[in-house]
Amino acid sequence: MYQQIKFVKPALKLGTEIAVVGSSASLLKNKYGEEIDNYKEVLRFNRAPIKNYESHVGSKTTLRVVNNHVFDNLEISNKGYSNQPKNFVKDLRNQKILYIGPDDKPWKKRYFNTHRSNKLYKFEYSCIREIKEILDIKYDNYLQVGTIIIGLCLLSSLTPTLYGFDLEIKSRTHYFEERPNNINDSSHKIKDEIKLLSDLKEKGKIIVR
Repeated sequence: MYQQIKFVKPALKLGTEIAVVGSSASLLKNKYGEEIDNYKEVLRFNRAPIKNYESHVGSKTTLRVVNNHVFDNLEISNKGYSNQPKNFVKDLRNQKILYIGPDDKPWKKRYFNTHRSNKLYKFEYSCIREIKEILDIKYDNYLQVGTIIIGLCLLSSLTPTLYGFDLEIKSRTHYFEERPNNINDSSHKIKDEIKLLSDLKEKGKIIVR
């Protein structure tokens, strides 16, 4: 069974068995790879790699969700990230890629930014209010692509299973690299996101592994 994802063009349909794989270093504590690969749909974010991490994060990807910086193939290693290949998206082949960003400029360059073998989709960012409403978000912070995807799943009557999303208060980490902790990481924002995920889990709207 498939559900059409709201506010995405062109039309994108996803199976109801869906794993949303985050990037937390906590993934290295468990070997979820085989479990993740058993889902009909496996969503991954930005430049999160698979190679050399298959036992922890799986080897299957049915949709790659990327923000404006990644979609535009911007260099961010100079900001303290240790494993962010500039042309990660540009080097993808035969993938489904969903662009989520407030800026249309990267999307306008989509055939330069990506290989033509990929299928490209775009979230209508003007509909971000609907995401905030279904998630009951009161804070004004910029929403992470992971939060938006969760909102899109709920709006589309999907119950996602989350991997690599921490429910503890701590600095953000990536399983594949050293990440600077001072980039958009105020403790208030982390607490808001943790509370959001905890509330959704308690209400049975998401599953967190």
